[in-house]
Amino acid sequence: MTTSTDVRRPHTIRGGTAAGVREHKAAARTAAVLYITGTVAGLLASAVTAVVRDAADPLSAAAQHSGAVVTGALLALVMGLSLGFIPVVLLPVLRRVNEVLAIGYLIVRGAVETSCYVIIAIAILLTLPLGGIIAAGPGTQSEAGVRLGNLLLSSDAANAVLTLVFCLGTAAFYLLLHRSRIVPRWIAVWGLAAIPLYVAAYVLTLYSVIDAGSTGQALMVTPLAVQEMVLAVWMFSRGFRPAVLTAPAVTAAA
Repeated sequence: MTTSTDVRRPHTIRGGTAAGVREHKAAARTAAVLYITGTVAGLLASAVTAVVRDAADPLSAAAQHSGAVVTGALLALVMGLSLGFIPVVLLPVLRRVNEVLAIGYLIVRGAVETSCYVIIAIAILLTLPLGGIIAAGPGTQSEAGVRLGNLLLSSDAANAVLTLVFCLGTAAFYLLLHRSRIVPRWIAVWGLAAIPLYVAAYVLTLYSVIDAGSTGQALMVTPLAVQEMVLAVWMFSRGFRPAVLTAPAVTAAA
């Protein structure tokens, strides 16, 4: 009589070939550069648009600082595209670990999150034509302009939506990293543990439990922000290790 036994046996994917090592290293370094580019662009966009966002009359300020508005919108777009291309670059590596999670990560962060950044960039640019039409002019305030400007540039709700999308995609990514071991597992575990705090920071802001930009919110988002930079530095300097999966092997015995 012949019986078959399903044995789960780990094996590496293209890890033993020079081509596989080069592919993993190139993907890791490219993703790291995109991570850093997106983060820096986002910080610069926030700093550049602060002169308009924090003004008493945002549309009037936009009319006076058109260069800052355009620069901020372009930086927001650079941020969105940089972060959105990370799952595209990593798809060939991650889909060998778990195709469903890899494609989900691509859709959420590559498509949905990028679309959110495009909408934000458009909203920033809209302050220019509206500023020329509605703003009362330098030194004055238009009640309608103030309300409309604050609506366009209000970041609390937009950040909350972006956070939920970002964390959903990030959770899938760190699950893939944890399963594949292409980076040390402590990095993936750190990211997974920090995600709930990151979500809570913005959800609590929506419910006015804490203030946007407060020390409490900063403390809650810092663990994941630092973890992402640690991951980026690791990927750039060390690359990916060969992905490890658990594959079925069938043995027969008479």
